[in-house]
Amino acid sequence: MKILLPKEIGFCNGVCSAIKKASALKGDAYCLGQLVHNARVTEELEQNGLKTVDDISQVPDGATVVIRAHGAPKYVYDEAAERKINIVDATCPSVKAIQLKAKRYHEKGYRIVLVGDASHPEIIGINGWCDNSAIIFDGKSRLELKDADKVLILFQTTFDTRFFEKSLQNISTDRVKTLEIFNTICYTTSQRQYYAQILSRECDLAIVVGDSNSSNTRRLFEIASRNCRTVMTDGNLDGIDLSKCKKACIISGASTPTELIKGVLKTMCENAKDTVVETVESGEQVEIASEIATEEKVMDKDEAMLAKAVSEMKEGHRYKLGQKVRCRVVLVSDDGVYVSIPSSKKEGFIPNEELSLEGDYQSVKEELKKSMTDEPNGATLDCAVISVEKGITLSKKIIDERYKDDALVEGIKQGNEFQAVMTRVGKECLTGKLGSYTVIVHASQIRIGYVKNLNDYVGKTLRLTVSGPDKVDDHKRVIFASQKQILLAEKKAKEDEFWNNIEVGEIVDGKVLRFASFGAFIDVRGFDCLAHSTDLSWDRISGPAEVLEIGKTYEFVVLALDREKNRVSLGYKQLQPQPWDVAAEKFPVGARVKGKVARIMPFGAFVELDKHIDGLLHVSNVSWEWLDDINNALKVGDEIEVEVLGFDKENKRITLSRKALLPRTEAQPAPEKQEE
Repeated sequence: MKILLPKEIGFCNGVCSAIKKASALKGDAYCLGQLVHNARVTEELEQNGLKTVDDISQVPDGATVVIRAHGAPKYVYDEAAERKINIVDATCPSVKAIQLKAKRYHEKGYRIVLVGDASHPEIIGINGWCDNSAIIFDGKSRLELKDADKVLILFQTTFDTRFFEKSLQNISTDRVKTLEIFNTICYTTSQRQYYAQILSRECDLAIVVGDSNSSNTRRLFEIASRNCRTVMTDGNLDGIDLSKCKKACIISGASTPTELIKGVLKTMCENAKDTVVETVESGEQVEIASEIATEEKVMDKDEAMLAKAVSEMKEGHRYKLGQKVRCRVVLVSDDGVYVSIPSSKKEGFIPNEELSLEGDYQSVKEELKKSMTDEPNGATLDCAVISVEKGITLSKKIIDERYKDDALVEGIKQGNEFQAVMTRVGKECLTGKLGSYTVIVHASQIRIGYVKNLNDYVGKTLRLTVSGPDKVDDHKRVIFASQKQILLAEKKAKEDEFWNNIEVGEIVDGKVLRFASFGAFIDVRGFDCLAHSTDLSWDRISGPAEVLEIGKTYEFVVLALDREKNRVSLGYKQLQPQPWDVAAEKFPVGARVKGKVARIMPFGAFVELDKHIDGLLHVSNVSWEWLDDINNALKVGDEIEVEVLGFDKENKRITLSRKALLPRTEAQPAPEKQEE
């Protein structure tokens, strides 16, 4: 039987990171729901003291709680902060990015559409970051967006990639003015669904390994079952007949441990005859010899390796351009230096122009002649191959250029800053070269904050310093470096400069960066400050956009400084005239003004004179005639002319009279009350 195995198996990066964080906890801790949808993993974590709860309310004050890979709504973080609960955030970076995107666009006034399973904890968590206002859409039915000018569409990370385009076609966006769509389906999810599709087409049996509670595992089962006989197992193969199976594939979810997959594979190999295991990469099948393959398979591989080695011995050593070789000087001549290559018993030649980096080849020759006499084994040097035509031509200059930066290492050990170009991505790190040293920069040391894609930094030059004491290994020629430390030091220096030169009451220039529901974030001398909505206008406003414009610079006054919490509060309205100061000039006593009746009370009417400035027209000042009901003389919306009788700035009151502008008539006596 032939068994096809995808290249990507085991935990995805998000699940792996979550389990590491949870496993590192000491003592009792709590997790909001299962950390991952796998019963075995959950059981092991519970044995280590991780208790599973359904809601943050079940976590005691001051305890430690783990936010699982699916994430959690914003209220969980708020309540934890209020109750001094320590949060270990194991939210998958992909899910965290969706949460922040939903929050940011919701604050901009977008209507959020989440395509996925409404009952899935990931969707519930994301919805909590946009005030639970999102439209949850399964992608299958029809969705009409009628009352939304701006719409953002996001996808559950484990959404079935086959229905991505179809789900978008099912959303009617004819009335939407601004539409933004992000394909937030996880790359790991896409890859595993791809493998489930192509492998199940080639096989007569697909075995999906994982927990039935896992959404992405169930999705793999659905995809594979459309193409061949498919079973789901948590590791137990009892009852599965493999005798008539010629070709089978093993598919696993992102929350399935590698050990579980290996156990299933081992059982299949033990129960089936003539088993051949193949891994599949990008649609191409590549045969491998695994530790559970048959002895004949291993022998075939060993024989092939031996044949290759014998072939290379017969052909002799092949030199590549740029390859570094150790040479021994044989002869120093007028046109260059002749050397032998002990590792292959070959001879090479170094022309004069390839001897010195500075061009002074005569000095190099004199040193080589002296070394040939003084050293017991003669003069040796490292060179690079620059030609293999008509003999081997070498260059000492290239090696000197390549390793000239070795002179910087002593200063680097003392903390000197240096630069290096990142050439490749390693396991959670970037690597580059500095002379003969390999420079390793861990992902956490690249910048302040999380780096999502390390490939973005390949080919870029980083400013570096050693990441700690004893981080230069001369024996292994390795430097462990950090750019983050430099950026943090510069940030602190910048912050110190800022805090030492600002004070309460100072008027500063600030550029508007972004808006939030509670105010605006302002850049003052490179530092983020907050101008709360209540400090933006003397009037009532629904949001900061009514007063400020993003990207523009305004004058603000510093209201409060809190260096410990790194907070600066700014005010804008404090620099603007107060409405009642202006009103005192516009509506002095005796002035005749026009206004609109805003509301009517039994004792009189409030007349709107200006924005947020109302005056009281008492019922006795409406007319010279007696009014039994003020509504008989005025109604809301009437524009009338009145005279200002009194202005009380301190209590913010204006007294008005309408009858003062009317011809005086004899006042009618009030009607007598009839006896009951």
